[in-house]
Amino acid sequence: MLRQAKAQYSADWETNMGRMTRLRLIEVGLALVLTVVACFFVALAVWAEDRSEIAISGAWARPTIGEGRATAAYMTIENAGSADDVLVSAKSPQAARVEIHETKMTDDGVMTMRPLASGLTVPAGGAASLKPGGAHMMVMGLEGKLTEGGVLPLTLEFKNAGAIDVSVPVGQGPAGGAQTNGTASEPEHHSHP
Repeated sequence: MLRQAKAQYSADWETNMGRMTRLRLIEVGLALVLTVVACFFVALAVWAEDRSEIAISGAWARPTIGEGRATAAYMTIENAGSADDVLVSAKSPQAARVEIHETKMTDDGVMTMRPLASGLTVPAGGAASLKPGGAHMMVMGLEGKLTEGGVLPLTLEFKNAGAIDVSVPVGQGPAGGAQTNGTASEPEHHSHP
């Protein structure tokens, strides 16, 4: 009887150990999976934070004239990334709205301006220039005058890079850069089709 009880105890112990070992393996496996998932989310968060390959240079905005409440802003947007990005919108706390416009010459020799409804593409490994006579940001409904030496805060919203804040100096050209010669100056922005 003692042998039979001892054998039964030994069998029960081995069965229980087998169950404990399987349970332990499941716990370790689950912990490993959760650790890998957590590391993935940390890596994803770091990637999201560092995903911007966009750099802004040569930014400037024209001073307003008289009681005018509109101006144009210009800059070069460089994309060091491996995928195209799109400047989809912009805003400023000092303006009612900011639109991305393009100036083009028609076949009849008339300059026209139109908002770029689908945004401005910044090619991978390349740049997009916002300059007088071409693409530019139209800043409308300004709260007050913009005077030379001032700063216009803009937030640029990109399809991939997200929001990028830019402090745009107000002047007659890019700070430390070439002045416009007047031949490609931005026409007045009083009415748009």
